[in-house]
Amino acid sequence: MFEDSTFASTARRNPRRGWAAAISFTFQSVVLGIFVLIPLLYTDALPLKDLKGIFVVTAPTTHAPMPKPPAVRHTHETPSNYVNSELVAPIRIPVAIHHVVDTQPVDGGDNSPGPYIPGAIPLGRTGDAIARVLQATPSITPVVTVPRTIRLSTGVTDGMLIHKVTPIYPIIARQTHTQGAVVIQAVIGRDGRIENLQLISGNPLLVNAAMDAVKQWRYRPYLLSNEPVEVETQITVNFTLGG
Repeated sequence: MFEDSTFASTARRNPRRGWAAAISFTFQSVVLGIFVLIPLLYTDALPLKDLKGIFVVTAPTTHAPMPKPPAVRHTHETPSNYVNSELVAPIRIPVAIHHVVDTQPVDGGDNSPGPYIPGAIPLGRTGDAIARVLQATPSITPVVTVPRTIRLSTGVTDGMLIHKVTPIYPIIARQTHTQGAVVIQAVIGRDGRIENLQLISGNPLLVNAAMDAVKQWRYRPYLLSNEPVEVETQITVNFTLGG
């Protein structure tokens, strides 16, 4: 009896709930459809001014025509007759030889200076202007610096000697039979006088007599570029008992 009552309660359903759900679903569908259809039917209610500011109509773009690629010129390359810096025979012999005629005459007329010379300056109007400029430019004479003192050998200075004084043989040197040569370093001035005597070698008994005599010697001035200069040289004075 208890089981019969349980199955009977679960098997029964309330028909009112099903109808209520169907009616609610239908009502909601109708309301939703109305909200969707109203903007489609009444377009004047939309804010067209605001929509125009949002949507921008652009003009159709036209594509510029693509530039044509440059035409490739096929040049005929003449093969060289030099291979590894050596002249070789040509591969083929040309059928015809082109004769080149120079249309520009060599002689340009009366104003032409003559045939063309490579590296020469034509003496036309430009040449005359250059010549006038060169003539108007003052010539610069190079300044030759004359040295203050030059060195000459004994043989050269002997030829310049114009006055020679023989030294007096010292008495002590005669008594001791002293002989020999006295070598002196001397400077001949621009006026030919002896300056700055310095002893190089010689016996002390003979040095003073040799220097006293050389100081009185006179030479002809030595000219260099037509100007007298000082000469540095060596003077040798020989002392011999027999002389």
